[in-house]
Amino acid sequence: MTNALGRELQLVHAAQWLYAINGEPFVPGAGDPYARLVRGFEIGEGGTDDGGGVLASIAERGPVWRSRLDTWVVTGRTALQELSGCPDLAVSAAVPQAQTWLPDPAHGRTTELARHLAVRGGTRAVRRHAGALAERAGQAADRLGAGPVDLVADFVEQLTAAMYAALLDVPEERHAAFAADLAAVAPAVDALLCPQTLEVTRRLAAGVRGLRELFAGRDRAEADLVLAVAGARAASDLLGNALRTLLGRPGEWALLRSDPAHAARVVEEALRDRPLWRAYPLVALAPAEVAGTRVETGDAVTVVITGVGGDPAPLPVAACATVLPAARAQAEQALLALAARFPLLRPDGEPVRVRRAPLTRRLARLPARLGEEETR
Repeated sequence: MTNALGRELQLVHAAQWLYAINGEPFVPGAGDPYARLVRGFEIGEGGTDDGGGVLASIAERGPVWRSRLDTWVVTGRTALQELSGCPDLAVSAAVPQAQTWLPDPAHGRTTELARHLAVRGGTRAVRRHAGALAERAGQAADRLGAGPVDLVADFVEQLTAAMYAALLDVPEERHAAFAADLAAVAPAVDALLCPQTLEVTRRLAAGVRGLRELFAGRDRAEADLVLAVAGARAASDLLGNALRTLLGRPGEWALLRSDPAHAARVVEEALRDRPLWRAYPLVALAPAEVAGTRVETGDAVTVVITGVGGDPAPLPVAACATVLPAARAQAEQALLALAARFPLLRPDGEPVRVRRAPLTRRLARLPARLGEEETR
């Protein structure tokens, strides 16, 4: 079974590479920009994630167009606003999955799932856990010492596991297993559009099974699984992006110590300049019309966020917004705790982003140096 899955993943990734390079009919140099995006190798200098200008190329094709990968590609604020009011779209994997963690598409579009997600990870839930979240942020900062550090491995990932263990009521004796499962499912969001290697896919599947077993029997087990996979991923990525922004701004790092409200401003800037998901793989559950183009039932639709800055683009599925309150809360608490512990934060090398991560562009490493006040 795993061999068959491995062949499927290889075939999908091969098609992405083929169409990314070759145009119609197979003319080198005129490839499909959407295929370039989802193959997950558009990483430029210094860890930037659009080295080849792929987003601009996608936008140039127009608000709605058909990729050779057999999906409707939707871009632009007007088209996204139309989609955001459509009740018949649901997030759905575009490539084979060894172990699914998304709800069935028909259930994914229901208000029940969105309501369960809001109850478990929405603003009120975050407020109820505010004390525990602040305590865990302080503990994560206290575990660090002055000097070189990888902010991703040594701070962000450990804090996210601790934060979501509190948010999702994970028993203390299961914390270590929960953290291991979160690490295993780190590629899950990107795997919806970009096939991972077979070994990564196997680990991902094992992590999903572990989380399903943990949440089995709960009234809102489905929502807890989505929050553990997609919510924790969003929280890690938002905090990593906020920290990367501050690495080059010593004045703003100092401002966090005197003005705690500045943490929220930094987080909002990170969200505005780098949306957490760059693309949303969807399926149409009923016919729809977008920017004058008819989409039929069962058609794959991928929303691609091509612009940055300004007001955030509307989300195509309302449930996607439910991962944001906890992600914001973690990032704000973490920035304040780390700034209180270390007056100085400096870059200590180039950030490194993961390949095959076209949706999240998640950081693999964020080298930094933490220190005390300089007296000379």
